[in-house]
Amino acid sequence: MDLIERYLGAVRWNLPAAKADDIIAELADLITARVEDREEMLGRPLDKSEVSQVLREFGHPLAVAGQYGDQRALIGAEVFPFYWFVLKVVLAIVAVIELVQIGGGLVVTGDFARTLAHGSGALVHALLYNAALVTLAFAVIERLGWLDAYLAKWKPEELPDLGKLRLDLPPKKRWEPLFEIGFGIAFLVWWAGGFTVPLAPHDADVRITGAAVWQGLYWPVVVLVWARIALSLIGFLRPHWKPMRAALILGCTAGTLWIAKILHEAGQIVTVVSTDTVKAARIQESLDKSLEIAVIVIAAVTVFQCAKELYQLYRERR
Repeated sequence: MDLIERYLGAVRWNLPAAKADDIIAELADLITARVEDREEMLGRPLDKSEVSQVLREFGHPLAVAGQYGDQRALIGAEVFPFYWFVLKVVLAIVAVIELVQIGGGLVVTGDFARTLAHGSGALVHALLYNAALVTLAFAVIERLGWLDAYLAKWKPEELPDLGKLRLDLPPKKRWEPLFEIGFGIAFLVWWAGGFTVPLAPHDADVRITGAAVWQGLYWPVVVLVWARIALSLIGFLRPHWKPMRAALILGCTAGTLWIAKILHEAGQIVTVVSTDTVKAARIQESLDKSLEIAVIVIAAVTVFQCAKELYQLYRERR
């Protein structure tokens, strides 16, 4: 049944890869046996709600998968699978934000040793700090019994179809949507001024800032990035929502092309300031030509990517 397959897929997603096949086969046999016993007792096939009740008796997929993991004592056995899942997502997002800052510093300053040393320290501090926050939050959740209330109400019908996602995608691509979401959030934090990536070394006699055209594009860019985040999230959790995914792909493409058109018409995307006016003019002219080409290339790549993603949706539908 589709409901059982979705349940097994959700369990498989959180199992160690080396043991997943054997565990899923064993669990499938147990579920099938219980369904057959229930059908024999009732003298008829089970309907969807009755199959759902059988799956609820087995437990939430994260809790079931946690029973097959290594023994851990950091947090209670029932809470730990949920804690571990959230911790991995939070730390991945934090790592992306910190690595963006490190990469930006390496590119613009050229001081690899100092930037890498400072960035590595900041990365470790951020990871430890956020890990402590997540741990504290789940300790509170366990103490207050909020997870028990959730486990009592969850329904198998609400599970995403992760079984097909795991089987259809290569291992390296299974987590691509999460990395895309992480990069999107990192960009929004930077866009809102959460951290800075200088466009020129601090000690240089040149300062590069965004041109006036960006003032009117602040919110359109925010909406566009959130749309891409939503697209990645839906592709990860609800891949069968193909009309919604297609609409978001077309919307993101149209938004990107519209912004590219405005930037192309503006002519000047960044402003170069320097006490040496001749030097500033030379750098400004070079950047204007380079960025004009870059905008055209980005527009072309966006159209190609849109066609590619829509074709992939079409193949999935077939």
